[in-house]
Amino acid sequence: MKKISIVVLALAIVVLATSVHAEWRWEHFGADPYAKTRAEAMRTRESAFRKLGFPEPVLRLFMEETQKPGERVRLTVGDKLSSMLSHKGAIVRKDVVVAFGSPTKGMEYAAPAEEWQVPWEGRVFILILPEVCYNWSAKVPVIDIFGSQEKCVELSFNAQPGGFVRWGDASNDGPLPPSACNAQKQGDGPWQTWYGKCDDCVGAIEYIRGILGSGAEIPHKYFYSVIAPRQTLRFSEAVWKDVVYICQEYADGKRTCGVYMRPQDWQGSHAVAIKDSFWISDANCPK
Repeated sequence: MKKISIVVLALAIVVLATSVHAEWRWEHFGADPYAKTRAEAMRTRESAFRKLGFPEPVLRLFMEETQKPGERVRLTVGDKLSSMLSHKGAIVRKDVVVAFGSPTKGMEYAAPAEEWQVPWEGRVFILILPEVCYNWSAKVPVIDIFGSQEKCVELSFNAQPGGFVRWGDASNDGPLPPSACNAQKQGDGPWQTWYGKCDDCVGAIEYIRGILGSGAEIPHKYFYSVIAPRQTLRFSEAVWKDVVYICQEYADGKRTCGVYMRPQDWQGSHAVAIKDSFWISDANCPK
């Protein structure tokens, strides 16, 4: 079910001529919080977004987006942020690297967080609110002076306008990491952050656990309306170790069985197309 094509990715561009700021290591949980509560962080978010340096149109988009809960993510050792507010917003840290220390063997230090993404002028801007300190943070995809950039993975398929798509990502490692790759588009429309969160849209979890193991969960679940015949879901390369499932519901109410992309199905490809023949009526789903 693999089809490889050449894909040109338009991501946000931040040119780094030299390293102007040394990395700032975030080593201690909650040592220098921006706010004591989420509510407090939300009340002052407009001034926080300005201090993070977002362009005014992006700031307005984030003001609207943050009226809704963000995507549940987690920050782990080695993750990088463009900037972070601390000390009640009096300090703006630049080039932040998560460095919580060395966890006990078999354990992982992680900071749960909310994430929002908005597109603007061909760029994707990322906003993060860690729960441990409510330090508003920004993350943008980077192109360095040699032109390298994060590579995204695209999963495309045909769908019937007027119908619906249910999809999810199952993993042993929790939510996919924050990434500008995490987006979708319909037809030739713009890339948008995954939308239509649906807590009830669960795939065949026992089948998934048969692939990934008994600890697998489904942190990402979505349901959205189809408005164009061609659908494309986009991910970071972290998706290669996960299972992505997709089901369709047509305008006449009929549904398909799920199509499941397993780790072995990706085979390191950055562009995969699901054939039309893979969409089977749910009346004939394999048992």
